[in-house]
Amino acid sequence: MTRSEIEALLGRHKAAFLRRDAAALAADHALEGTFESPAHGVVRGRAAIQRVYEYWFQAFPDLVLTWPDVAVDGDRATLFWSFDGTAQGPFFGIVGAGARVSMIGAADYRIGPDGIVSVRHVFDFSGMLLRTGALKARPS
Repeated sequence: MTRSEIEALLGRHKAAFLRRDAAALAADHALEGTFESPAHGVVRGRAAIQRVYEYWFQAFPDLVLTWPDVAVDGDRATLFWSFDGTAQGPFFGIVGAGARVSMIGAADYRIGPDGIVSVRHVFDFSGMLLRTGALKARPS
């Protein structure tokens, strides 16, 4: 894919996040693509990737994931994102209803002719679990 095609794909991807459209997000991935994150490990296949998006949208119905710029180099794209949302649904065993979560992270995408071949997200998952109440810190 060309740089402009990659930027267009990620523009559609960003718009799907803003609409909280798990099916559209998954459709951007290659059929046998991978999605990796501290929260879910490595997930393979478009259907499984869609379930990851659905999980987050259920846990955070007002989830907003945005990024200002994308760095594209060949078939790779890297971006820094921000996440804002309020926990409402089940989230790793706990419902920390009303817990407001804001965090930043990064994603590294590899793009092929069929879409996103792989993406790896990096963020402070333990901190997110603490903020939602899904993980309790022991006093020192």
